[in-house]
This record gives sequence, structure tokens and C-alpha cells, in this order.
Amino acid sequence: MKEWWIQVGLLTVPLLAVYLNIPPPNLSPALFAWRSTGAFFTFNEQQIFYRESWGAVGSSDVVILLHGFPTSSYDWYKIWEGLTQRFHRIIALDFIGFGFSDKPRFHRYSIFEQASIVEALVSHLDLIDQKINILSHDYGDTVAQELLYRYDSRKKGHINIGSLCLSNGGIFPETHHPRLIQKLLKDGGIFFANTY
Repeated sequence: MKEWWIQVGLLTVPLLAVYLNIPPPNLSPALFAWRSTGAFFTFNEQQIFYRESWGAVGSSDVVILLHGFPTSSYDWYKIWEGLTQRFHRIIALDFIGFGFSDKPRFHRYSIFEQASIVEALVSHLDLIDQKINILSHDYGDTVAQELLYRYDSRKKGHINIGSLCLSNGGIFPETHHPRLIQKLLKDGGIFFANTY
């Protein structure tokens, strides 16, 4: 039995080394277009990707879209046009470690930092005094809940939340049964670098 684990270990280490050094694949035309219509801002020396559009005339409503794990702002591409018919300004970002944003290795990723990145983006776009509608999915739900806590507690730099829509997330702790990987990632318990 011991020999089997040694063989797995000897095979796993080189495969992991290869995986961590494989260059990312070429972007599809759709992803290339998504990235080329976006922009970057700096948060704690890290480049954070975001995309925004202006839509409905006569509306002043702003919506920020928070993606899930392990994806990116591109999750929202199928409903982007529909959102432009309802909202004046539509904004989506890639959390640090995801999509086109920087993916620092040996970084302690946390929900709190992701929430601070969203707040920094709102400040960067000069929307601090604007009511913000938040639409979140999965991992983004947890970030949205932290933003809601900061708003309710009137923490410095909080977002002025107008509405919040949570989708597909474990928002009720007593009914949520996280997977092993979710437990490991919960508080930055392990380091990871997500690739696109």
C-alpha cells in the first residue's frame, strides 16, 4: 500500500509543476472582444479587470455584477444586452485571481479583500454617492453579503446599496453543505491561482 502512495506522489509532483507553468490558451474571438471592451484599475498593486456599458436612457440605475467561482465577468455576457435595456450603467469585474485580473501566487485570497475591491471599483468610477444595485452569483453572493454587512454597519467606504439579488449561493448556513474545496477555500486556508 505504501508503494502505491509513493508512486502517486512521484507522478503528481511533476504534473503539478507542468500545470503551473502551462501558458494560457489563446482567447476565443468572444473573449478577446470582451477583454478589449474592458479596462483595468489598480488595487493594492494588482490589476483588476472590469467592463462597463451604458444602457437605458432616462434611467439613473447602476448595476454591478459579481461572478461566481471559478469563473469571471464573462459569465454575464448572455444577459448583458438585456441589462442595458433596464439599467443606465452596467458594470462587471473579475475578482482578483479570476478572469483577466491579476492572479498572484502565494496570495492570501479572501472574501473581505474581494469586497474591498468592489468598493474600490465603485470609488474609481466615482459612484460612491450613487445607489448601486447588485446582482451576484455563487461566490459573488458571499462577497455581496459582506458588502451588505458593511452597508448596514455604515463601515467606511461602503457601497450605497439600492437592491441586492443573490443567485445560486449557500446563503442559509443551516441548509448549506459546502464541498471540500469550498471548506478549504473558505478563509484563504490554501493558496490558489485560478487560470482562465
